[in-house]
Amino acid sequence: MTRVILITDTTRFPDIPERVAAIARVVPPGSIAIQIREKHMDGGPLLAFARAIAAAAPGVPLWINDRVDVTLAAGAAGVHLPEHGMPVADARAVAAQLGRPLLVGVSRHAPDLDSGADLVQLGPIYDTPGKGPPLGPAVLGVRGKLPASTTLVAVGGIDTLDRAREAIAAGADAIAIIRAAWTCQDPAVTVPAFVAAATAPS
Repeated sequence: MTRVILITDTTRFPDIPERVAAIARVVPPGSIAIQIREKHMDGGPLLAFARAIAAAAPGVPLWINDRVDVTLAAGAAGVHLPEHGMPVADARAVAAQLGRPLLVGVSRHAPDLDSGADLVQLGPIYDTPGKGPPLGPAVLGVRGKLPASTTLVAVGGIDTLDRAREAIAAGADAIAIIRAAWTCQDPAVTVPAFVAAATAPS
C-alpha cells in the first residue's frame, strides 16, 4: 500500500529526477507514489518530465495534476484534480472514451469528502507556507466516513517523522511530503524513514 506520496515542484527543487532515482532504489515496493504538480509546465514539457520520472523510478505509480490528457499519454496511474478542477465523473468519462482505466484523486481543504474519488488529499493538516490555516490532525477522523476503497492522504506541513506518525494515528492512510523529500541531505535515508513512520502498526 502507498504510504508516502512525493509531490514535485521543480520551480523550487530542480534536482527531483536524480532524487527520485535514489529514493526508488531503497524504498519497499509499492510504498511510495509520485504526484507531478508542475503548474508552470505546458503539455509537452509536462509529458517529457513525467516520462523522465517514470524512467527514474520504474514501477512507482505516477499521478499527474489536473491534466487527464497528459496522464493518459504518459501511462500514469492516475490524475489528481485540484479542489476546483474537473469533476471526478468527467475525468473518468474521458478515460473511458479512450478505453483506459484511470484512478482519480482530489484535493480538499475541508472535511467535505463526498467526491467519488479513489484518493482524497486533505489539508493543510499543519502550518505550511502559502496555505490557509491548518486544519489540525483531528480532522483526519473523517476516514471513518469514507469507503474502504478510498485512500485518505494527509498533506501540508508534514515535515517531521512525529507529524507523519500523528497523521496516520489520526486516521490518514498515507501522507504527502514536499520539502521533506527535496531539501533533506540524503533522500535515500529520509524518505524510507517517512515510509516507516507512515506505516501503521498491524
